[in-house]
Amino acid sequence: MSSGARKTLIAVAAIVVVIAAGLVYVYTQLDTIVAGLIEDQGSAATETPVRVSGVSIDLGEARAEIAGLTVGNPAGYGGDAISLGRFVIRIDPATVTEDTIVLKEVTVSGATVNLIQRATGSNLRELMKTLETAGGGEQPAADEGPGRKLIIERFVLEDASASVSLPDLDEQRSVDIPRIQLTDIGRASGGATGAEVARQVLEPVIERVLQSATTESLKDRAKEKLDQFKEGLMNRLGGDEEESG
Repeated sequence: MSSGARKTLIAVAAIVVVIAAGLVYVYTQLDTIVAGLIEDQGSAATETPVRVSGVSIDLGEARAEIAGLTVGNPAGYGGDAISLGRFVIRIDPATVTEDTIVLKEVTVSGATVNLIQRATGSNLRELMKTLETAGGGEQPAADEGPGRKLIIERFVLEDASASVSLPDLDEQRSVDIPRIQLTDIGRASGGATGAEVARQVLEPVIERVLQSATTESLKDRAKEKLDQFKEGLMNRLGGDEEESG
């Protein structure tokens, strides 16, 4: 073998080693890379801090698990708006290279939603307005394609709770959020952007939280009225006994 051929083979081998090392690095660092993408893109879409404590991706099972994902409140509200305890995603592997990715199931367990409702609006509504702006922003350039979209065949929110704060009434309460299941998110339009998906998920969550808070408030008021009635009745009975004595 000539000297030139050997040098060529060595160069090719070196390139292969570099590529292999790069693939190994990407594979071993994939969880960290995805966590960074979630934080960067989530923060850009919501215009609030988005943080992730851990990501675990199983390429063989086409499954991802996200832990400790938090979404900060909009300006003017303190703390976090949403905290997701455990976020499990099952992907249709046949669609990962398509323009529209199909998520067969998304299950969120142990979420906490912090709703701050004022006369002028709420923190979650402000988040939705921001997402609407993000979803209706500039379209990708023609040479960048139409952009990736999502279809979620089944979305489940379970074991969730909410903290509802009504500053104008100086009232705060904790309520359980009934299990929410949505199907075929983005299907009718042939796929939805991440911001559109977030809106479609947030809307029923906000409604359920407000319904639960209203129900608990009515229960408390009914109990208060009943207690007042009982107290009044006992007072009247006590007065009647004294008169008869």
